[in-house]
Order: sequence, then structure tokens, then C-alpha cells
Amino acid sequence: MGFTMAFNLARQGIPFTILEAGNKIFDDPRAGTIHPPTLEMFANVGVTPKLLEQGFIVHNYHYRDRREGLIANFDLSVLKDETEFPFRLMLEQHKICYILRDLLKDTPKSEVLMEHRITKVEQDAEGVRAHVETPDGPKIFEGRWMVGCDGGRSQVRKSMDVKFDGFTYPERFLVLSTRYDFAEHGYAITNYIADPEEWCALFKVPGHDNKGTWRVVFPTRDDETEEQLFNEDAVQARIQGFNKKSGTYEMFHRNLYQVHQRVASNYRDGRLMVAGDAAHINNPLGGMGMNFGLHDAFNLSDKLGQIWHEGASHDLLDLYDRQRRTVAQEYLQRQTIENKKNIEQRDPAERAQFYADLRAIVASPDKLHSYLMRVAMIEGIRRANSIQ
Repeated sequence: MGFTMAFNLARQGIPFTILEAGNKIFDDPRAGTIHPPTLEMFANVGVTPKLLEQGFIVHNYHYRDRREGLIANFDLSVLKDETEFPFRLMLEQHKICYILRDLLKDTPKSEVLMEHRITKVEQDAEGVRAHVETPDGPKIFEGRWMVGCDGGRSQVRKSMDVKFDGFTYPERFLVLSTRYDFAEHGYAITNYIADPEEWCALFKVPGHDNKGTWRVVFPTRDDETEEQLFNEDAVQARIQGFNKKSGTYEMFHRNLYQVHQRVASNYRDGRLMVAGDAAHINNPLGGMGMNFGLHDAFNLSDKLGQIWHEGASHDLLDLYDRQRRTVAQEYLQRQTIENKKNIEQRDPAERAQFYADLRAIVASPDKLHSYLMRVAMIEGIRRANSIQ
């Protein structure tokens, strides 16, 4: 989110400094799905062609049952009259950052500072001061505003008078990465696979070599340790249980992370704002979290531009809060919680009804259009823009 925010400020000639705690862009497996409205936003600033060059275009996705197989195939081309980009693009989050970082090179009045960790933030009526640990020792940076795009443990948010209400799931998510080609078994590039005991999500991203990496996401029991989960025999048993094949899977990465559902009680406190995971976190089923964060950045940078260049009221920053926080609560949280509930449904009757509903949706052009408008995030953008 930080690089998207910075790129949009740079386009408007607004000086900025990025303070990044790490020594490089984090490239472990994270988000990898870009939805149509996000492609539209990046198209407006000339970036989408670069994204399309590196990503995999996905025209459909599957909802499956681990035992029954394919339940419903969702065809995104139904949205062709609603958007120039009636598809998903599979491209890892860190590659978006690389593209934007390269575009920011030689931008005047700007800095991208690595290994600069914010420890405290203060503000008054005139501006903001960030206390930062740097390779050269503690320093203070000053500015007119600060936008925290610093993740779920955001130091910027902790410096604001806001709450981060919600809950944490008891189970963690295990992500396994392999180059094995699941398409040979009829899987789409994106698949949500329901099961009352062990659901999973399967999708393909370009990977480090751009030839394709498949990620499989599993839930874990809350009593399993990281050592147990990462044990090679346990990993092989889990993935073989999902898709049996001769020989072992070559697993070149495994990751384990806690999953939360939370939204900040306000995205603005005076001259401090939050966006992305600093403002809202959710489970990854549906691929919405990164996109919501990018939408935050586009919305907020536009409003800061109006204030900077046109002398617009700072009340626009409250409008940013109303627009983006409302849809985070109405769409992001509701949809992702619903996605997890559906994919792990244990009651046989309710699961059968859910599958019947999915089949009815894909069988009806009107129902399919309405459903995809919501899950492809177009409806949420229009809702946000309607808020004044």
C-alpha cells in the first residue's frame, strides 16, 4: 500500500518519504489476486499494462468440494459490460511493489528509506513527527501528514486514538508452495475447495521464475506446533491427502500465519491516517484484503491532492474514513467471514443447500451478474463512491 500511496502522491507532485522497517521488499507468499476495480485504478495512472505483462489473466474460478469435485464454475466475462477488465489478474503483491518502486526512481522531492523503523508518532496542529530507528541511530522525521500503511501491527495506528476491534481465528493457515501443475487434474488457476474437516484453497501465481507456482492453503488445528506442521512427512501427508500422486511433492516454501478479522474504529485521527492492513485485516479467502488496501490508497491520495493543490477542506479526510471504513465493514468483513463459513460448513444439509445455491447462481445470468458484481468488488467501489 505504501508504494501505491507514494506513486499517486508523486504523480501529483506532492513530496513524500517512505519509511520502511525492512531492508528489502518482503517477498514471501502473500496476496496474489488483483480484482477488476483495482486494474481500472491502475489503468488510470498508466500502470496496468505493466501488471498485465507479468501476471496471469484468470477468466474463471472454481468452487469445489473435496469429495464431490466441481460444484460451480464462475465465468468473469459476465462482467464485460461493467468493466474493461472482466477477469482477475494473478500477480504477487511484492511484484506490484517492485513495479511501483521502479517507477518512483528519480522522483523529485521524495525518499524511499529502508531499515527505518518507526517507534513513536506525535502530532500537533501544524504537522507530524515520527521517531525512527535508522542504521545511523535515532532520528526524527517531520511532515504535514502521515499515512500508516504498516500492516496489522501498525505503529501509526497505535499512535492514534482508535480501536482495532474484531477477533482472531483459533486456527492458523498453512501455505505450501510447489511447482507441481494441478491443472493436469482439471483445476482452474483459482479454486476454493470446501470440506467439513479440511478445506483448502488452491491458486497459481507467476512465481520467482514467472513459469508458475501453485499455492495450497490449509487450515490447521490450534494445538499443532510449527515444527509439527513444517515436518516433511506431515507436509507430504497433508498435500497427498488433498491430491494423491506417485512420488513426493517438491515443496520449496511453507508458511504459517495467524488470521484475524478487524477494522479500525476510525481511519483518521487529526493528521494521521491508516490504510490497508493497518486499517483492516481479514482472512484471505476471496483475495480481497490487498485490493481493499489499494483502493484505500487511491481514495486517500486523491483527497490529499485536492487539499494540497486546491486548498480543499481537511474534512475530505473524514470523507475518506467514511467511504473506506463503511465498505470495509459492509463488504470486506462480511464477505470474507462468509467465505470461510461456507468453505468449512459442517452441517450436511446446510452444505447441500449452499451448493444448490451456487449451482442456481451460475445457471442464471442475472443472479451470476449480481453475485460477481459483489465478489469482484465492483459493487463495493460504487457503494464507497456514493457516500458523502
